[in-house]
Amino acid sequence: MKKILIVNPFGIGDVIFSTPLVDILKKNFPDSYIGYLCNRRVSELIATNPCLDKIFVYEKDDYRDAWRLSKIEFAKKILALLKSIKKERFDVSIDLTLNYQYSMFLKLLGVRRRLGFNYRNRGKFLTDRIDMEGFDDKHVIEYYLDVLKLLDIDTDKYEIEPRIYASPIGLKFADRVLKENGMRESDQLIGMLPGCGESWGEDAGYRRWPGRNFAVLADMLVENYGARIILLGNQKETGLCGAVAAAMKNHILNYCGKTTIDQFLGILKRCSVVITNDGGPLHMAVGLGVKTISIFGPVDENVYGPYGNKHNHIALSKKGLPCRPCYRRFKYAKCEKRVCLDLVTAEEVFRAAQGLLSRENGKIETK
Repeated sequence: MKKILIVNPFGIGDVIFSTPLVDILKKNFPDSYIGYLCNRRVSELIATNPCLDKIFVYEKDDYRDAWRLSKIEFAKKILALLKSIKKERFDVSIDLTLNYQYSMFLKLLGVRRRLGFNYRNRGKFLTDRIDMEGFDDKHVIEYYLDVLKLLDIDTDKYEIEPRIYASPIGLKFADRVLKENGMRESDQLIGMLPGCGESWGEDAGYRRWPGRNFAVLADMLVENYGARIILLGNQKETGLCGAVAAAMKNHILNYCGKTTIDQFLGILKRCSVVITNDGGPLHMAVGLGVKTISIFGPVDENVYGPYGNKHNHIALSKKGLPCRPCYRRFKYAKCEKRVCLDLVTAEEVFRAAQGLLSRENGKIETK
């Protein structure tokens, strides 16, 4: 039996992009034991993945804090993590970090075969590598699947869909929330996320569609379709969601900052459509099999956009602008004009929503 370790300490989107790789690995090696090294927040997201046998949590901030407080405690902490990985005796590692430190440690831990990307010649501790300059000309998922070719796996014969799973507890929470707020089985629930997750930190505003547009769009959906709208997001986005709710003429549910990841997934799964900016929450909805409409500005939707059934996911962007996408090879221009986002109108997004809602088995009708 092969023992395989996947290493991806990055954010929600990156880890969801790796789920097709996990799925295909398990199909090719059904008796394999697959471990996954990721950060704490993402560990909650993949804890329900049936293809994964063990999750190792590496939270950079925890280790930095330990280093500042005590070099001895830091050493104990990092050695405990390495010991737990070594104990599993992994045969193969798939390093998606684009860096050399992880594969260096894996070599020291005795992992014989180490696969990954030779980005900027950082693959010196890999035994099998793919040269690359960045995620440029195809989707990140396709780059990740290229690594499987190093294991002689033909990925072309598989249906490629990112997948995550809502837990029974999360779904039960969602059902209780909707029932308490008078949601009927015949109602259409539309999730709206005016934020974009945490991966861009204080620069998140550079990829957010204006909040006032979300308010206008939500009113249009309520007034034309009688849709029920729920606002979602993290704690740092409560002010943004509050402003959207205050700008609306119609009543909506605002659960921004009020859910755990588990509960958040449960609510997303109960939505007919999710409308959001580019970011981790978009890919959570896609991974759950929920229809999505996403608005892209600086980021190239062909590389980082929703992946899978084209009929269920609409990525909107302003075509023909010579300046976009301005996020290239992990760097972006802090453009203060935000033309690429401001030119996408509420009417355009509404028309996209009409297209998706019209395919909901005729359940929704224009007022």
